Order: sequence, then structure tokens, then C-alpha cells
Amino acid sequence: MPKLSICIPAYNQVEHLKKTIDSVLSQTYTDYEIIITDDTPGNGVKNFVAQYNLPDKIKYFKNVLTLGSPENWNEALRRSTGQYIKILHHDDWLNYEDSLAKYVALLDNNPGSDFAFSATQAIDPEKKNWVHAVSMKQLENLKINPLLLYSNNLIGAPSTGIFRRNNDLLFDPNLKWLVDIDYYLRQLNKNKNIVYSPELLTVTFLAAGRITNECIDNKEVEVYEYLYVLESIYKNYNKYSTTTIRPCLLKAIAICDKYKINSVQNIKDCGYKGHVPFSMKLYWGVRRFS
Repeated sequence: MPKLSICIPAYNQVEHLKKTIDSVLSQTYTDYEIIITDDTPGNGVKNFVAQYNLPDKIKYFKNVLTLGSPENWNEALRRSTGQYIKILHHDDWLNYEDSLAKYVALLDNNPGSDFAFSATQAIDPEKKNWVHAVSMKQLENLKINPLLLYSNNLIGAPSTGIFRRNNDLLFDPNLKWLVDIDYYLRQLNKNKNIVYSPELLTVTFLAAGRITNECIDNKEVEVYEYLYVLESIYKNYNKYSTTTIRPCLLKAIAICDKYKINSVQNIKDCGYKGHVPFSMKLYWGVRRFS
């Protein structure tokens, strides 16, 4: 059994997948398996992966039914066998030949931690590139209050992290915009002792056709998901004070304001059927009569 499982949920775009796989195969660290779960309708990815002819290293699985994102991510997690798990999306890649060694060391050297992440180089072919990183102050604040992620994804894309298998968490298939934030919140709710490397160990590539592109400024997606995750926070994060949760409520209100949402019915029209905090209703009432 390998120590590390590298989970690559794939969907078309073999030109990107090649760079991803090659970046793994060039690593100095070798105690790993590559798990590829293929959600592509055709056989393009299957035929491409077969060319590597590395059955002991690359384990390919074709989904019988199209699972969609993020359930295809979960399928890769379910198929993995390693002690540590690293997700690497099919259009992202490892930046250096020792990136995996350094990711593994983050957990090896911190046995009290279950989750680690690094800074990343973000490449947007249509815009200016940038670095996603956090300051030591932001990291310390995140350890104290993981709910900061609700308003600001300090960790970044899933490809930037590595985690232990012992939590056995999956991504929530009801989400696609806040799916990574919700996952990180649940990881840190179990263990806040997160580890960070300021090195740019991974490159995230903003390829055309990303799910993210469908979600940006999408009223139905944003309103539904911010309310959905907020409800989860109220239900499952009772260790946090009202003062700590309040910024999450304000963020949800700001999202509603963005789309001129001012009633429970407006929220239901976006597909959310769960509980709406009384504070939001009170806020709308004050706005109407002010």
C-alpha cells in the first residue's frame, strides 16, 4: 500500500491532464499511487492514460454513469488507498520535482495535524497571473477561527492541500461554488492544527470550461450555497461563539444584497429551502421601513 494517493478527477482536456500526470511522474518522492476517475462520456481520457502503461502506478477508473463535480472528486477519494491523500485537478500540476516530498513532510513533521496546504501559482491564460498565499498572521487567525474561510478562502483550490485519511471526509455533492470551503471547514472543525508552506508547490491553471466559471456572479448558485453553508455552520459549529459566527451572517446578507434579495421567498426562488436566520429577516424589515 502506498503512503500517498494522488487523486486526479478527470473530464476531457487530455492536453492538460498530460501536464498533470507528467508533473507527478517526475517527482523525487515515489511512494505514491495515482488514482484517475474519468467522468468523460467518450474514451479520449481512457485511451490517453493507457499510453503510459504504468498499471502499478496509475490506477484508472471509468465512471459507469457521469457523476459530475464534485462527486467525481469523491469517487477518486473512495478509490484511494494511501495514508495521505492529495487531490490534483486534471488542469493543475506540481511546480517542482520535490513538491510531493515537501507536501508529505508537512504531515510527517506535524503528527498532530490532519491537513496541510501550500502557496500556489495561479495562471490565468486570459488575465494576469498571481500568487495565492497567506501571511503568518492570517494563518494564526485561521487556526483560531476557521470560520474566516466562509468570507475569504485563504486556503485556495483543492489542489493546494494534502490530508490524512483518518477523517474520511467527502465533498458535499450539493455544492459546487463553496464546495472546497465547506470541506475545509469540516476538516478544521475536527482539527484546527493546520500546517502551511509558503513555497509555491502547486500551479493552478484557470482553464476554460471550469465549473468555477459557471458560478461566478450566478445568483442562484451564490445565494443557495451561501445560505446552505451558513445553515451548516449554525447546526454543526456550536463550539463557536455568536460573535465569531456573526461575520458569516453578514457575508450571507452581503450576498443577498448583491442580488437585491430581501425576502425568504426571494431566497426560495434561488432553490434554497432551508432555515433562514431571523437576523436576516429582521435586517430586511429594517431596510424596508428605513
